[in-house]
Amino acid sequence: MERTPNTRWSEATTLSRERQHRSSHWGRAAKQVFAASPYWLPALAIFVTFTYYPLVRVAYLSFTDADLLTKPAWVGLENYRYLFEDPNFWNSLRITAIFSVATTVLGVTLGMALGFLMCAETRLTGLVRGAIFAPVVVSIAATAILWLYFLNPNVGPINLLLAGVGIPGPKWLQTPSLALPTVILVNFWKGVGFAAVLYMAGLKQLPQELEDAAAVDGAGRAAVARFITIPLLAPTTLLIAFISLVNSFQAYGLVLLMTRGGPAGSTNLVGYFLYENAFRFFQMGYASAISIVLFVVLMVLTLVQFKLSERKIHYR
Repeated sequence: MERTPNTRWSEATTLSRERQHRSSHWGRAAKQVFAASPYWLPALAIFVTFTYYPLVRVAYLSFTDADLLTKPAWVGLENYRYLFEDPNFWNSLRITAIFSVATTVLGVTLGMALGFLMCAETRLTGLVRGAIFAPVVVSIAATAILWLYFLNPNVGPINLLLAGVGIPGPKWLQTPSLALPTVILVNFWKGVGFAAVLYMAGLKQLPQELEDAAAVDGAGRAAVARFITIPLLAPTTLLIAFISLVNSFQAYGLVLLMTRGGPAGSTNLVGYFLYENAFRFFQMGYASAISIVLFVVLMVLTLVQFKLSERKIHYR
């Protein structure tokens, strides 16, 4: 149908009004953002200064021969080439993978069990919850000192107890085959309380009517836990696994204070490997390259973890 002049005039008027409405909308939004700038500018400045700038700076240093003593010189991909050819890096990555898997599995399984225990209402509930969570608030340095005493092969309480029942106590941190499992257990002792608290919070939020309905249908406590409670805790489990994975790849404090990567490199986690190259050998360019590779590895693992779990996890 042919448009009349009046129709064209009406369409032009409508279009003009829509443009004016959009312009006024964006103008009001800009004024609101500007009015709120005293509140978000300081936070943005802190975020850029302590997050984005260090990331960009590290990325730049990874292409240089920075050593904290001389002016950095551009070396291109040399640090990355050396990194991927360095057997020490691959050894630290392998050890970190073992450390991460063990820490995550222990944190999820025993953390869930302790979460159930913390939910039990008894006279000792407060004491049990405090005892489980107490190691979380202990500093890394205090944790290392405490367990260095417990694990002392000569005067440590653990070996003295073993000697009391006729079992010769091993050198826990001086034996390559025992050092990494020992550090894993100490790290688990330090952090399992956090996982337990998260599981306790998740259990408190579960709808009680589902468990009541299952009980009416004749389901036992084990069946309720397996088919109802644990599946509903999947979001909490994913969160704990993610936190444990990230913390495992960043861990170096216990290794620094207890084993210094030894014996024979058996506890040389990638976090300690990075620390050692940066602050012991002053190879900041090489350490920056390790940081970037570690960042990429964590991003890939995080994406894979979420992709594998998104179809099996239902958020209420």
